[in-house]
Amino acid sequence: MRAWMDEKHSERLADLLYRDKTNIFKDPKDVERFSMFYLLSGIESLYQNIDKIYDFEDHTIKPECLNDSEWTREERKLISLAFNLYNNFEVTPLEVFYGLQPNEFVLAVNAIVERMYVYDWRLVRVEEGFRETDIKRLSEVI
Repeated sequence: MRAWMDEKHSERLADLLYRDKTNIFKDPKDVERFSMFYLLSGIESLYQNIDKIYDFEDHTIKPECLNDSEWTREERKLISLAFNLYNNFEVTPLEVFYGLQPNEFVLAVNAIVERMYVYDWRLVRVEEGFRETDIKRLSEVI
């Protein structure tokens, strides 16, 4: 398993990729959506409220969710970054990173890495992040 992704994060990420049928196995890979889901699945509260953030039927983000008062300042920053990784939603690095807690900072940086460097998911091994059942389930629908 990747050092920066625990088992719960892996399970939540696999669930979002499965729900959205995000292409991570065939070229061209959808690194934009993958990195967005990577970030949103890394925080339990964002994962639990994913339907307020992303429309799985239309496969679109819901930028209006940022106007909700229910989000903490950190959650709003991470949602904005997730949207930026998906479609260049306008947010500056300073707006995102200033004041993040260390774990959230690392999560945000790793989401950027996922967006910038295409990972070949056909070669993924269980210990690198996904359980075998998650890989099998994802590869069947994508």
